[in-house]
Amino acid sequence: MWVALPLVVSAGFLLLQPRAESGVEVLPSLTVKQMDGQTAKLTDFKGKPLVLNAWATWCGPCRREMPLLLKAAKANPEVRFVFLNISDGPEAVRAFENELGLKIPNVLLDPEAKLSDPLRIQGLPVTLFYDAEGTLVNRHIGEISAAELAELLKAF
Repeated sequence: MWVALPLVVSAGFLLLQPRAESGVEVLPSLTVKQMDGQTAKLTDFKGKPLVLNAWATWCGPCRREMPLLLKAAKANPEVRFVFLNISDGPEAVRAFENELGLKIPNVLLDPEAKLSDPLRIQGLPVTLFYDAEGTLVNRHIGEISAAELAELLKAF
């Protein structure tokens, strides 16, 4: 029985992941809050290639890569960049922006980390690359370099 339990849990976890009919991961239709208190669904951002960066204000690698991601967002208007803050509230995000002298567009808030499981986020930062239809085409775990980001953006 103890041998079967981990297998059943693992199989259940895999079955609950958002996937297209072909077994490919797709952008989940989950609702999160925006900085202004309004809500948005992740699927609202379909229609253009999407870079979804999961980050937190207390995460050192997230802090280091944020300026790079914002620069890439400005340089690639054909790609939508969305910044999913995991575990912080709007006050912490504003303080982070002020401290680093940044203005982060398209910030979504997930203070209770509810999206970690559906997006398979096990640590921060994680940058997910979706095509215009919302199909996951790449996943980068950890701090992303300028060269890695440029290469992944070429795939769009």
